[in-house]
Amino acid sequence: MPASLNDPYGNQFGSVMNYLLHQRERFQSEEEFNAFLLGELRQLGGDLRLFGLELSLRLNFSGQPVTYHSATRKLSQ
Repeated sequence: MPASLNDPYGNQFGSVMNYLLHQRERFQSEEEFNAFLLGELRQLGGDLRLFGLELSLRLNFSGQPVTYHSATRKLSQ
């Protein structure tokens, strides 16, 4: 497996994320880059289905953990 880039916070990324991070310089702002990432991940999800794999995405909602918005969590309360 190829070496992963480290981000300033010490995280390591895999080859797909490394490729996407190399595209960052094309964008004027983080918002534009994040929109690009979301679009690419949606495309990847469709592409993976051709291989019998399913990818699920959960967005960050205003800094709240996803579990805060989880219907499963709300049903259990």
